Amino acid sequence: MAVKVTAVRLSIEVSPEQHQRLKAVAAFQGKSIRDYVLERVLPQTTTPEETAALTALEAFLEPRIKAAALESAAGVSVMQIFEAAHQGTQ
Repeated sequence: MAVKVTAVRLSIEVSPEQHQRLKAVAAFQGKSIRDYVLERVLPQTTTPEETAALTALEAFLEPRIKAAALESAAGVSVMQIFEAAHQGTQ
């Protein structure tokens, strides 16, 4: 059975000069523009700051995810949630 991989398209506007530069640098490295840009923007290694940020985010979300899994949201509308959140900010 084949696994279907879903991808989304990302478009950015660059000047013709920037496009030519990206194209030339990628070709010089034997890569497509896509591969070159992804390697530069999303490197396989993470910095200590990125690792710390992800760890902090996971620690922040973990108890909320566990609480949400234990609670039943049945009978509560989105409007009730918004109203309760709005009242908490006043």
